[in-house]
Amino acid sequence: MAKRANMMEFGYEERAEKGTLIALDSFERWTADDLARVVAEAHLRKFTKIVLFPHHEKTLKSMGESGVSPYHARVKKLRHLVDEQRSTIPIAIDNWEEKRKKYTPIELILRYFEESYRPPYFLYLSDRYANQFSAFASFEACIKKVRLLIWQQDRTDLTARLMQYSHRFDIVVSE
Repeated sequence: MAKRANMMEFGYEERAEKGTLIALDSFERWTADDLARVVAEAHLRKFTKIVLFPHHEKTLKSMGESGVSPYHARVKKLRHLVDEQRSTIPIAIDNWEEKRKKYTPIELILRYFEESYRPPYFLYLSDRYANQFSAFASFEACIKKVRLLIWQQDRTDLTARLMQYSHRFDIVVSE
């Protein structure tokens, strides 16, 4: 007796949407235009959700970023930007780092994403942040779990270590 081939049910439509777009940043310098760029990229690539993940001051300090506003002030500004943004894709501000109130390593953040959001995971990072990410000891293990969308915000050259994984990222150019 011949095996029957797997058949699709009548009316089946393949889902065109994919995973979660997660923006990691201090969000200190973000404007409405920056958020609109993320939303446009999410629409273009058909993501199901946008997550904005602001870092706590202690995480930012460990990354060499100083002089940032307090976490709650940056989140308040970000909420205002999200409220003004029109999008058919849901936009969430994740406040997990506020609850931790301490330095959070990137591998722990990625594990949290795996437990909280729908895969696949695309991290939206500035070029400066992507270079810092590539300097972490856990970079090679982490880059295998995500893809990157690197925003050429500061127009800095990407590190050689990051360029080794150029098949894992795309560049998003600022106008």
